[in-house]
Amino acid sequence: MGVARFLLRRILGGLAILPPLSVLVFAAIEVLPGDAAVYALAGQNPSPELLAQTRHRLGLDRSAPDRYLDWLAGLPHGDLGRSAINGQSVSAVIEGRIGNTVVLGVLVVLLMVPLALGIGAFAGTREGRAGDRVLSLVTLCLVAVPEFVLAAALIVVFAFALDVLPATSIFPVEDSPLAHPTVLVLPVTTLALVAASGAARQVRVGVADVMRSRYVETARLKGLPERRVVLRHVIPNAVGPSLQVLAGSVGVVIGGSVIVETVFSYPGLGSALAAAVTTRDFALVEGIVMLLAAALVVAYTAADLAVTLLTPKLRTAL
Repeated sequence: MGVARFLLRRILGGLAILPPLSVLVFAAIEVLPGDAAVYALAGQNPSPELLAQTRHRLGLDRSAPDRYLDWLAGLPHGDLGRSAINGQSVSAVIEGRIGNTVVLGVLVVLLMVPLALGIGAFAGTREGRAGDRVLSLVTLCLVAVPEFVLAAALIVVFAFALDVLPATSIFPVEDSPLAHPTVLVLPVTTLALVAASGAARQVRVGVADVMRSRYVETARLKGLPERRVVLRHVIPNAVGPSLQVLAGSVGVVIGGSVIVETVFSYPGLGSALAAAVTTRDFALVEGIVMLLAAALVVAYTAADLAVTLLTPKLRTAL
C-alpha cells in the first residue's frame, strides 16, 4: 500500500469525524440552560431592551441552523468566530492559551511514558508476585479516582499541609509557564499519574502475554539468562502494542486537561473550554473542541504508523 497511502487513509478517516462532531457540540450547547446574552452582560443588571439588543448583536435571535452554518462558512477562511462573552476572536483566545496547554501536555507525556513503560514492564515480567500485586492495586486506585479528587488531595498535602507548592497555577499572562516551574508541578503530576496508571495496566497485560509466548519459553529452554530473555525477546515484541496504548493515553491527557486546568486555574485551552461551556460561548467551544479533536487525530495516526513500522508483519503488508 505504501506509507504515504496508509497515512492519507488514516488522516482522512480521522478528519471525517470532525463535521459530525461539530454538529453534536453545537446541539449540546443549544440544550444547555442559560442565556449567552445574560452571561455577556454579567454584573450589569440589564433591562429587557438591552438583553434583546445583545441577543441581536450576538446573532442569538436567529435560528440555530443559521448560526451554525454561518460559523461553518467562516472555517475555510480561518475565521472561527468571536467569543460571545468578551468579543475577542476565537483564534486570538486560542493563540493566547495554546502554548500553555502544549507545555503542560508535553511535560505530562515526558513523565507519563517512562512511568507507564517502567511500571508496566516491571509488573508484567513479575506476574502474580508481590510487586505485581502491589503495583496493580496502586494503579487500579489511581485509575478509579477522578482527576479532580486526586488534584484536590495533592493540593491539600503539598499546598496546605506541607506548604511547598502553590495551590493554583496563576502566573502573568505575558510569561511562559516554564518561567514559573512550581506552578506546573501539581497539574503535571496529577495528569501524569492518572494517564500513566491506565497505560501501565495495559502495558503490563501486553508484557505478561509476551512472557507466556512460545518463543520466550524456547529462549529460556536454551539456557539464556532471564535478564537477556526480557531485554532481547520480551521488550522488543511488546513495544508495538505499548506504543498504541501510550497513544491512547493522549486522549486521557487531553480530556483530563480540561478538569485539571480548571481545578488549578491554569490558563490553558482546557480551562477556557470549561468556562466557555458554562457561559454557552458557542464559537469558543467549537473552536477549542475542533482543535483538540484534530490533535487527537494526529496523535492516533502517528501511533498507528509507529506500530505498523515496528511490527514486521504489519510493515510487510504496506
